[in-house]
Amino acid sequence: MKIRTIPMVGVMSIVGLSLIGVGAHATFTQNSTSAEAITAGTWGITLSGSCIDGTTCPVDPSNNNNLFSLSPDGATLTFAPDTPSTSSFSTGDQEVTATSTGTIELTSPTWEVNATGGPDLVGQAYVCATSTGIGTGNTNTVLYNGPLSGFMETSYSLSSGVLSTAGPTDNFVVDVYAGDETTLCGTVFTAGPYGSATNIGVTAPGGTSAAPALTSVSAESESIAISVELTFQD
Repeated sequence: MKIRTIPMVGVMSIVGLSLIGVGAHATFTQNSTSAEAITAGTWGITLSGSCIDGTTCPVDPSNNNNLFSLSPDGATLTFAPDTPSTSSFSTGDQEVTATSTGTIELTSPTWEVNATGGPDLVGQAYVCATSTGIGTGNTNTVLYNGPLSGFMETSYSLSSGVLSTAGPTDNFVVDVYAGDETTLCGTVFTAGPYGSATNIGVTAPGGTSAAPALTSVSAESESIAISVELTFQD
């Protein structure tokens, strides 16, 4: 299995070339290169961000009030940072969408996620993450709901996923929160004192997620931002 570079073309596009002969596959990321011979066909991914379900999401005043930004190489989408003003808060339902723009089907798309923020806020906040997988008509499922500290530097995917130019998009929704807040996860927790790993993949019911409120003034003055990238196989 070879790691691949995904260079950026345009404002929100990630494109490159496929590789390797019949019967082989490769995992694509944006962080290294390979000298393998390439075969016919192209692969490409466009990432975009949005605020869904009528929720209110943070915007970045220093970046034309945009909801998100892309890294210079287009590899990572980062939502605008949020600073809670009270002990109970929510960043809203922040959705990242991946659209295939190449000619090669991309299998096993996997969302790689991380978060940057102040240590007190990271240590006290919770996060709900859901996805419908490939397409928007599928059941929305819970991928994670629990302490933010357990969410950082992790990856999530749904089985049997294939992205193609002719097919639908893939999606990933995150909501960082504290206290009793309305989330897509509702009462379903997968981690922390209220959670169980057996809840991963269950239908997201929506509703109130009853999590601890922030317990320190310092946490209320710190910021948090979620970053997401997509890896896949050809």
